[in-house]
Amino acid sequence: MRTPFTMDSAGFLALLDALERRFNEVTAAASLSFAGIDGDLYPVVQPARAGEEDCADRGESAAFAQSAGAEDSAQPEPTAPCPGARCDSALRSPASTPLSCDFHGRTGAFHDETFDPQLVELASSAFGSTCWASLMCVASLGLDAALVECARQFLMHTSIIVRQKGLAVWLYDLINDATMAMLLGQTSARMPVTIRPMSQVQISRWLHGSGVKRFGSQQQRAADRAEYGNQAHRLAAYCMLRWGAPTASSAQIATMLLTNPGIGMCMLREDPNVRAQGACTDTRYRRVVEYLRSLHAQADLDYARALKIGDVPWLSPDGHAAVTIAADRRYLYDANRLVHAYRALWDRATADPAQLLMAVEETRTLPEEPLWENPVYLRDLADSLMGAVLSDDLTVGFQHRDRDRFDRGVRMLEHMGEQVRAMNVLMLPIVAIDECEPDWNAVAARGYKARTMQWRAFCDRCDDLATVVLAQLQGQGDGFHVRAAATLLKQSLPEYCELALPLFEQEIERLAAREHNAADASACGQEREGGAVHVDMAA
Repeated sequence: MRTPFTMDSAGFLALLDALERRFNEVTAAASLSFAGIDGDLYPVVQPARAGEEDCADRGESAAFAQSAGAEDSAQPEPTAPCPGARCDSALRSPASTPLSCDFHGRTGAFHDETFDPQLVELASSAFGSTCWASLMCVASLGLDAALVECARQFLMHTSIIVRQKGLAVWLYDLINDATMAMLLGQTSARMPVTIRPMSQVQISRWLHGSGVKRFGSQQQRAADRAEYGNQAHRLAAYCMLRWGAPTASSAQIATMLLTNPGIGMCMLREDPNVRAQGACTDTRYRRVVEYLRSLHAQADLDYARALKIGDVPWLSPDGHAAVTIAADRRYLYDANRLVHAYRALWDRATADPAQLLMAVEETRTLPEEPLWENPVYLRDLADSLMGAVLSDDLTVGFQHRDRDRFDRGVRMLEHMGEQVRAMNVLMLPIVAIDECEPDWNAVAARGYKARTMQWRAFCDRCDDLATVVLAQLQGQGDGFHVRAAATLLKQSLPEYCELALPLFEQEIERLAAREHNAADASACGQEREGGAVHVDMAA
């Protein structure tokens, strides 16, 4: 069965046009402000922070910045001035501007006020927290004409494709380009230079150099290609949640893009315009989608039976909001059953979930295992409880029978369950993201390799929490889970809180009304009791 959907290309284009106008305004002002300034490029100088005693750890050496094949590390940067020190070259060269390529899609992640706030908001609204949003912001500084032109060409190409063929075609083409880069082992010319944090010297070499080494070492290029694929799927999931309809289809496709990218890409082919471009017409992936739906239906029936006999965690209505208590109990039930199921299967031979799904797709061979012994369902459930990346320790640890890794995954799931028990599923993304978000100012003082690892790990965590929201908060109605997941892919906790606040306000009003009714009932009881006493005395 196909998954029909539509995408609001007109809404996306309106936002894209506003972004393009603002980008042109900002880059024009930037070019004027740097007019007449020239000189050699210098490594990026980190902004001074009060209280730092050792300025030697602020960046990397100029020799390292000029070596594309060297691994990134936190080496001293001789040209970086100490706090309060005067550096003539820093005053003279635009390269000394604290250029932050560590764009994380969130205003709080910036190390300074370098970027235009309106441009930041438009870029992150259009492209989520991806390298394409950072491309707009870094290029807007106007420090390299080639980078400005790359960003402008990207906006122009995107606008043309979306206007002529639709948003789904543009997304499918982007994912296809990233997939081909992975398969061929070659860096795509369309991969943005902001795929990872770099100094201005490294950016310049990427744009103006020749040969593959301008893209970094072999290890860096391989990691960048993988990240390019991750970000292409993240962007597609964000756009599907933001501009896709209906809600159920958008949520399902976005979930697949985040947890099973191959199937998610195939689901984009359901768009007629994508098919018209010559996309593969193989529809056997629908068997996988339908099989997963059947497993979800079986799980719902299993939970209904558990509810009937009272075999589910009990939560006090006074300690949990009425709007989430059902989701909280289901989360805790599934988490507990998942761990027990894996432990029960530990000493038994089990099939690889990917191979089982491949058999479903190619030969319609359905696994015969019961629900809680089915590796496909257990892996899918782990993704819905923790996210695709965060659940790896649990699922891969079990698959390889790696006890240490499995136990680490169990501890993480138990930790998330404790947060749900103490609060609720609605608060889980806020707490989980707050726990893992690094101190970006401290990260900025480290080497580019450390920055890259921190940035990508944080993006993965936000993707994981978006997946959890899509799976666990479907019962809030009015597409809440879709809008909430989009804010997490955008890495905007303030927007997520704004969405969640009305639900808590409803709960507060409900509790206030209950207390008011209880007070009224108590007052009425006292009046009746007082009246009875008066009658007795009169008698």
